[in-house]
Amino acid sequence: MDWKKLLYKLSHNIQDKVINEIPKRGRLTSKKFKELLDNKAQHAIIDTLIEENISAQLISEEGDRLLGDGEFVITADPVDGTTNLSRGLQPSVLSLSVATSPHQEDVIAGIVTNFYTGQTYYADKKRGATLEDMPIEPSRYIQYKDGLIGTDLSKKPRLDKTTGIITKALHMRAEGCSAASLCHVAEGVLDAHIDFRGTVRATDISAGLFILKEAGGYYSVNDKLFGPLPLTRETRCTVIAANTKRLLDEIESLIDL
Repeated sequence: MDWKKLLYKLSHNIQDKVINEIPKRGRLTSKKFKELLDNKAQHAIIDTLIEENISAQLISEEGDRLLGDGEFVITADPVDGTTNLSRGLQPSVLSLSVATSPHQEDVIAGIVTNFYTGQTYYADKKRGATLEDMPIEPSRYIQYKDGLIGTDLSKKPRLDKTTGIITKALHMRAEGCSAASLCHVAEGVLDAHIDFRGTVRATDISAGLFILKEAGGYYSVNDKLFGPLPLTRETRCTVIAANTKRLLDEIESLIDL
């Protein structure tokens, strides 16, 4: 199966459906607009998989679907950063991964596309990661205090841990889009990304984690290096991503996990 061809087709079709709805921003409540975007993107995925006669189990933030015998597992967040997109803020992306089983360790391809720019991150297992078909890699090691660090503090911030981490870093950014932040670590824009709320979903991060690892970066899930991550809608976790194992270890030493 040419997964690159399929994932790019899915990306293109999702973008078309979502971007066509953008003019309705402002005419609907934020909640209704987000529901509209998610619904359109989800249908674009299902319609494309049916058209291509793909045998897969779709694990999506917007609902699961069995197609054929469910030979492969496609994990999707059709619109990651929905709140950003509903208010006109960047970034917001689509995020899709393909696996041979419902486990992150068996992911074989992943794609993340920015709705605003169309820029696409892609990775195949053991073939590296790309941005617009150009190879990417994380930045070199830098001390945590001097690095550019992404984090997510929305909904359920762990203030007992957050305060110390924030005060030890000179440069923090909260992008509000987990998949984009992981890809930014993969390409060296961010040096690390930290989310220890325990609320981020597998559907949010599966593709981003895969792209980061293929680019040569490191991550921990629930305090375990490249830790197990069941690919289900219910799976939630903590995640720390970094340019190097050294920086990952440094961050973990600063947090009472």
